[in-house]
Amino acid sequence: MPSEAMRRLREILRDEYIGAIAIGFLLAQAIGGVIGVILQPLITYFQNRGRRPSIFASQTNFNWPELILGVISIILHLLAALLLLYWLYLKKSPEPVIAPEAPPPDDDPEGPHE
Repeated sequence: MPSEAMRRLREILRDEYIGAIAIGFLLAQAIGGVIGVILQPLITYFQNRGRRPSIFASQTNFNWPELILGVISIILHLLAALLLLYWLYLKKSPEPVIAPEAPPPDDDPEGPHE
C-alpha cells in the first residue's frame, strides 16, 4: 500500500529530524547560489576593468548562461525545500475518526430517584 509507506516515510523524516536537516541543506545550497549569482557580475566587472584594451584580444562578454543556470538552481533548491517543509510540517496529517462514546443506559426503568 503506497500511502502507508509514504506515511511511514513522512513520520521517520519528521520525527528523526532528517527532514529538518534536508531542508536546512537545501536552503544553504540556495543561499550559496544567491551569493554566487551576486558575485559573478562583480568578478566579471573587475576582471574586465583591470584588463587593458587590445586590438588583438577579444573583449570578454558577460557569461549569461552561467547566470541563468545559477538562478534556475536557486529556484529549484527553494522549491524543493518549500515542498518538503509543507509535506513534513505544515500539512495536516489525517487523524483517525473516533466515534464519541454513548452514555451507559440506565438499568432503572422508573427514572432517576432523589
